[in-house]
Amino acid sequence: MPSNNAKYNSEFRERTCQHILESGKPASRVGAELGISKGTICKWMQEYRKQHKMPSYAESLGIKQAAGKDAQVMQRQSKIDQKRIKELEEEIEILKKALRIFMQAP
Repeated sequence: MPSNNAKYNSEFRERTCQHILESGKPASRVGAELGISKGTICKWMQEYRKQHKMPSYAESLGIKQAAGKDAQVMQRQSKIDQKRIKELEEEIEILKKALRIFMQAP
């Protein structure tokens, strides 16, 4: 049994995705107009967005942050956290030394 992609050539899929983006119509409505399932149209849109290095639908709505950006932010935050931990440990050591000095009897 051939896949749905075999029914529609790549030019048709590309033009359909461009139409969805330019018209602002929901993929489900365009799919209904063309007699193509919503799932198929959405899959085409995912592939189109990846090929053209566009954000995903969820990312474009602000629902989800890009995975690469997420990882970069987390890595940057981890470095900041590690630096802050080191600073606090140094402060604790200084305070311990000061406490020992003040605790000594004159």
